Amino acid sequence: MVLAVQTSYSLGAYGVKSFTGDMVSLSIVRELGPVLTGLMVAGRVGSGITAEIGSMVVTEQVDAIRALAADPVRKLVVPKVVATLIMLPVLTILADAVGILGGLLIAVVNLDQPGAFYLQRVRRAIGFADLFSGLGKSVFFALFIGVVGCYNGLTTRGGASGVGRYTTFTVVAASILILISDFFLTKLFLLF
Repeated sequence: MVLAVQTSYSLGAYGVKSFTGDMVSLSIVRELGPVLTGLMVAGRVGSGITAEIGSMVVTEQVDAIRALAADPVRKLVVPKVVATLIMLPVLTILADAVGILGGLLIAVVNLDQPGAFYLQRVRRAIGFADLFSGLGKSVFFALFIGVVGCYNGLTTRGGASGVGRYTTFTVVAASILILISDFFLTKLFLLF
């Protein structure tokens, strides 16, 4: 909704407020949806993965898994990474839809645009390449979140305080990876 207000204000200076739907939808689908969803999931899920596995390491449950001749990576890491890889694109689609609907609300209420006009502009603006770009980024972000969370969980040391410290490391590292890789992924996806 804020993006729609800011965009309409900026476009209004040039007399093209009608392009608000185009700008909002492209910004959300290509950038804001995947990045903001990735950052929220990194904070919530990445830290949860690290805390769960880290607690298991500190209480020697991971050592017990190894003693039973089971592979902790196969039992703990793979399911968490796969779940993140599946759900982050789904959450990104949901974030995109909510963002576009928020823009619709502002366009109808504040800009006096008909809802059908706004949605028509959105449909025209978003192409397959735009959707592929946003969802492709979310897959990479999910991989970063899952791998960083599991790695920090498995390398946790220092008891309960160590779990908190490594959980913070996960949120910071995953967030930085998301923001840096977003630049390179954007450059890559713009080639197609």
